[in-house]
Amino acid sequence: MLSFRNAALAMAFAVVTVTGCANAGGSGYDKPGFVTEVKENRLWVFRTDSKELAEFRKHGELMKVVTRIGEGPNGMTLKAGDAKTLDEYVAAK
Repeated sequence: MLSFRNAALAMAFAVVTVTGCANAGGSGYDKPGFVTEVKENRLWVFRTDSKELAEFRKHGELMKVVTRIGEGPNGMTLKAGDAKTLDEYVAAK
């Protein structure tokens, strides 16, 4: 039988492991053909392997941004380099 201390350590390890796995594969909002990043509770949307994604990962921002407040999952704000990317992301299954 586990002691309280050992049970607490096992639970902490499980939480860290699950959290790490969830974050390792992206934001959890990716869709086929799209990669997403959550920054400051806003969902940034990029086409897979796009120059905008590379720019975002290098600089943390884009020079030109289209924003749609509250239109993302759980009411998050969506951000992308262009409106077409957002339109297609929202329509994707």
